[in-house]
Amino acid sequence: MTSGVTQNKSLALYTLSISAFFASLSQNIYTPIIPLIRDSFNVSVSWVNFTVSSFIFIVAVIQILLGTVVDQQDKKRLLLISLILMGASAVICAYTNSFTLFILFRMVQAVGAGIIPLVAISMVAQLFEEEARGNAMGTYQILLTLAPAVAPVLGGFIGEYFDYEGIFYILFLIAIVLLLLVVYLPSEIVEKSVERQPKGFFQTYKAVLSHHVGACMMIVSFIVFFIYFAVLVYLPVMLQDYYHVSLQVVGLLYLPLSVSMILGSMLFKRLQKKISLHHLVVSILIIMPLEIILFGKFHTYSLMWLSIILFGYGIMLGFSAPLFSTIISKEYCVNRGTALGVFNFVRYVGMALGGMSSALYRVMPSSVLFMLFGSCLFLISIVSFKVVRKAL
Repeated sequence: MTSGVTQNKSLALYTLSISAFFASLSQNIYTPIIPLIRDSFNVSVSWVNFTVSSFIFIVAVIQILLGTVVDQQDKKRLLLISLILMGASAVICAYTNSFTLFILFRMVQAVGAGIIPLVAISMVAQLFEEEARGNAMGTYQILLTLAPAVAPVLGGFIGEYFDYEGIFYILFLIAIVLLLLVVYLPSEIVEKSVERQPKGFFQTYKAVLSHHVGACMMIVSFIVFFIYFAVLVYLPVMLQDYYHVSLQVVGLLYLPLSVSMILGSMLFKRLQKKISLHHLVVSILIIMPLEIILFGKFHTYSLMWLSIILFGYGIMLGFSAPLFSTIISKEYCVNRGTALGVFNFVRYVGMALGGMSSALYRVMPSSVLFMLFGSCLFLISIVSFKVVRKAL
């Protein structure tokens, strides 16, 4: 009996993790085909970029709007609805000749993509407890990290041979497969303990944000993902302008970061079984600011130094995401879905603002800017350390 329950939980974990991978894939697979969309619909790049930015915005807003709903509704049903939305909108995006309809149903797809990660991570947190939860979060994060690494390559390949429609046909097929998997998940596993909270919308969010440890983890997460996207948007500019490398080499130099993020999530899965969350958080709060300061200091020394620093930084990034989500899941026994929704929202906002940070390079040298980012993260980490030390 216990073996059967364990197998069912493992099936649920991988189904949920692949669903979250799919949601991220639907966002990132789109980037390489921007020129195809522009030429196919005969519109400006600005309009195509609007479909990208609106997708991210909707996904972020869904995290807040749906947070309290996830705590009170059948999570399996929400996941099925999200997959239906994504599958149906993918077909319409592939078939329509109207750019207005394309934008509209790309937004509908964003609604589905916004529901999936929130529901999936809430269900993972609900299914597992203590050490098993940390291990499950590591598995979840590994698959989630794979999507940004795989999606652009896959999108470019499919777009080259099957045009932009091929992208949406693939998304439709994946949605159908996942829909069938979710339908056949054992109900006694995925529908366990639906929370019914009497609090109102604002009272619920007030309770979530009043939790000191949770609020600290969210603030640190915001800074971490802000800096992460600041690094991402700066890398191609720096590699071309300073090192004068080709676009092909630029793509290859993202590999140390992508691979090390996956390794970081795998490392978390192992270490969280042996080391307390308190000590793991302290390690992250010390090492990650130092990594950013090192990046600011040495990223222009040589490509070898740059690759080494990016590899170490990626490990810390991959380690931090499941660590933060595990702590938040542990701290919020009540309003867990709402808390994870706020956590996701904060990360998305950090990413969006970090991607806009390129304007700051005109104000001060990039080396000074990243050393300043690292110093800010260090100062915030000191405050967070004092709070976490008392609670964990």
